[in-house]
Amino acid sequence: MEFFNTPSSFKGQLDVRGFMLFENSDLPEEVALYSHLAAQWRKKGFLQFIPCAEGSVRWLAVIGLGQKPEKRLAQSTLYRNMTAEFVRKGTTMNLSSFALILPEEPDDLMSRAVAEGAVLGNYRFTKYRTTNSFPVAQCEHFCLDRGDLAAITQGKHVAEAQIYARNLANEPGNVISPLTMATIARDIATRHEMEITILDEHEIQEKGLLALWHVGKGSKTPPRLVHMVYKPKGTPLGKIALVGKSVTFDSGGLCIKTREGIKTMKGDKSGACNVLGIMNALPELQCPYEVHGLFGAVENMPDGNAYRPDDIIKAMNGKTIEIKNTDAEGRVTLADMLAYTSTLKPDAIIDIATLTGAAVTALGNYTAGLVSDWDDLIRELLEAADKAGERFHRFIMDDEKLREQINTPNADVANSGGPGGGVITAGMFLREFVDPLIPWAHMDIAAVDYYDKEFDCYGIGASAFSLRTCLEYLMKPIFK
Repeated sequence: MEFFNTPSSFKGQLDVRGFMLFENSDLPEEVALYSHLAAQWRKKGFLQFIPCAEGSVRWLAVIGLGQKPEKRLAQSTLYRNMTAEFVRKGTTMNLSSFALILPEEPDDLMSRAVAEGAVLGNYRFTKYRTTNSFPVAQCEHFCLDRGDLAAITQGKHVAEAQIYARNLANEPGNVISPLTMATIARDIATRHEMEITILDEHEIQEKGLLALWHVGKGSKTPPRLVHMVYKPKGTPLGKIALVGKSVTFDSGGLCIKTREGIKTMKGDKSGACNVLGIMNALPELQCPYEVHGLFGAVENMPDGNAYRPDDIIKAMNGKTIEIKNTDAEGRVTLADMLAYTSTLKPDAIIDIATLTGAAVTALGNYTAGLVSDWDDLIRELLEAADKAGERFHRFIMDDEKLREQINTPNADVANSGGPGGGVITAGMFLREFVDPLIPWAHMDIAAVDYYDKEFDCYGIGASAFSLRTCLEYLMKPIFK
């Protein structure tokens, strides 16, 4: 998609010029002629296309924003979401060149949000469709009138990273395996001249990553550990580690999922897909931090060699885990990955995982969980989430009685504490494998990683939720 900030920069004919309106916005001259249609124009979420018989565009569009939010960040979220709806609707009408006028002069934050919305609204995963029942048009040209071009470019890169992650997460288990994930990581590292380490199933065992290995050994496809390193051109401002859950398909193992529960389990690799999308974007964004991207890729299958309930496994840091539920496999793989990452001594660790069904029960389908005892890290991540337009709710791990749910007389810790308080007990389990001196936060995106209908800036399928927040956090010295 090509972006402009003045209509004259685009030499062809624009298909549509859109006007966003708050409740108290004056009607622009171009749409005032149609004011008899304006009863609902300013209502939040309203979107109407008006054909033009004459002039430089084929269509005008009016986009209602409702009451103007007091906070600048809420305005940018609204602009992002409604731009996505504008593009999504326009492409169903076979439109490919768009212009947008905001009700105020866009600053850098708003420009970036609009660019993200335009790219994300353009997204549909149709790779495997052989019939063309979806729109044939894609938004090829987008003009944000008076927009900040540098910020627009940043927003484009962020949204393209999200689409990259969505595409990977939407790929089915017969296409993406642990081996494929490692190959994709190597391709990114080669393209951007990053350092990369990939451990095979033998090296994983030799290094004592037995929790990761046990989860993956029930599949005919062996596990892989991937460790990528991005380094900025200058002196890095710090060292941040991102750890993604990468279960390329989760059958539940011997505790096999139900017919309904097993659907969409191709998306249990979403955390690692987000990490790959982020690592792929860092060079273009000129991230000022040294960033380590890690994941342990496995397939959780009920083979005769699969790990079992009651098994006791030793993780890399020496702690033992009693398996209560083979469908609580993500935290077992992350145990080793967090222990491995702790040896790198980063300034902070953030893990991203489709971890618990309890997150859905606690938060619904539009808010992710954020679990951490580190106040400063949480504050920075929540500030980044506000700018990114992603909702998180923080959980703290200070309930000693809840911690007892993952006690077991047979090992240091059990891998499941039952459904009650499941987001927190999962975080408590993971905490056992993180160096206590390293600031660490766990993002549980299980409630928000997949949508079965389009809305706001989300299409059908994988959402790549948390990716924008992580990029905001990593780019905070540069993004305004």
